[in-house]
Amino acid sequence: MFLGSSIVNIPSASYRCRSCNKTKYQVEYKSALSVILSTEDFSKFQTDRISFKLYACLQHLKNLKDIELRYNDLASSEVRTTAEIEIDSFLSQMIGTVDSLLFKINDKFGLSIPSDRIEIDKIQSALSAETKSIDLLNDLDKANRYGNWYWTIKQLRNYSLGNSLISQEPFELLANYTKTNMKLIPYFEQSLHYLEKLIETIRIREPILL
Repeated sequence: MFLGSSIVNIPSASYRCRSCNKTKYQVEYKSALSVILSTEDFSKFQTDRISFKLYACLQHLKNLKDIELRYNDLASSEVRTTAEIEIDSFLSQMIGTVDSLLFKINDKFGLSIPSDRIEIDKIQSALSAETKSIDLLNDLDKANRYGNWYWTIKQLRNYSLGNSLISQEPFELLANYTKTNMKLIPYFEQSLHYLEKLIETIRIREPILL
């Protein structure tokens, strides 16, 4: 399947649970995720929503890799619905991470932009008007331009609102955007790496955002 490659073992073959009408994969998947969540220290995540959303991106990407490794094809009827949920969740959390960053900049720099109007260009304009870290979001602005990685993530998310990303058409769409033959899961992994580095660079420059 065009969606990608990767690592880590996944629960064993599928059977259907009569009492809950779920496959063994779905039951074990939920159980494994509960263990991860119950052992994770969320005290930092309660206030650091940027880190929380980055963590969520990482988990959704890992889940997709695990599904693909076990079933080889995300279009398999046994796991397609679960794979679709993970894809949509990954894209939403990627965009949500950037939104959380913008919200935090608005708050910490006292820009007073209404929450329903917080966007990259508005934050940049407000920072410039206040002569505060004028070029802080230059890298994000570049990533948000046509054909670049964050712009592409948003286009894939928009496409997913009306169509499935588990098909040939979005592969061709991605190839057109990136001018490569990169598959979806590797592209997600690369984009998450870019996002992590972007957040790290911004926070190192402005510790107030930590």
